[in-house]
Amino acid sequence: MSALTVAAALDALLTETPSWLPDVRSWEIAEDGGNWVLSGGLADDLGEAKAAHALGLVAGEHGADVSDDGRRMAVPFVWHDTRVQLWYFRPVLRWVVPERCATCPTKLGPPDVRFVKLGEERGAAVVCIPCRDRMHAVWVADTCPVSEDRAEHHWWFSLPDDGWKCTVCRSVRRDPSDPATTVRAAVTA
Repeated sequence: MSALTVAAALDALLTETPSWLPDVRSWEIAEDGGNWVLSGGLADDLGEAKAAHALGLVAGEHGADVSDDGRRMAVPFVWHDTRVQLWYFRPVLRWVVPERCATCPTKLGPPDVRFVKLGEERGAAVVCIPCRDRMHAVWVADTCPVSEDRAEHHWWFSLPDDGWKCTVCRSVRRDPSDPATTVRAAVTA
């Protein structure tokens, strides 16, 4: 099959536009392993649900399956003896690493500097690991033990036999939300 044959198939697809064909943002003709193929990409702003529905309609029309690798959904079909593939790329969420830690002068660019983003939202602070650890230590000191003995004031982890243990005050409970289930009281020394 030649590029000219694939171009003719694209022309036929665009002039005979079938009702099951979704809006395609761009078409490309490319060589794939010695064969010429036609590919079409759905618009990025279409949204995942609408893209899945549109590709599902195409797949149903041609008895094909929609492949999904987590990043790209695609459906192959044949039009005028030409292999065609429609695809949709899911948008990638990216965030820019700032030059310095949000709480100290540490530069975050060198490969040996580890850092974390404090939250999922855009614009969340990015801090180096030592600052994160210092903030965690302050949080633990400020929350456990306290006069109000509530579960969220402790740093619980699961024990195989005893239930739940606070890593700071070392109290043990069968149910971390219920102070009445305390097995061992907090260490006060």
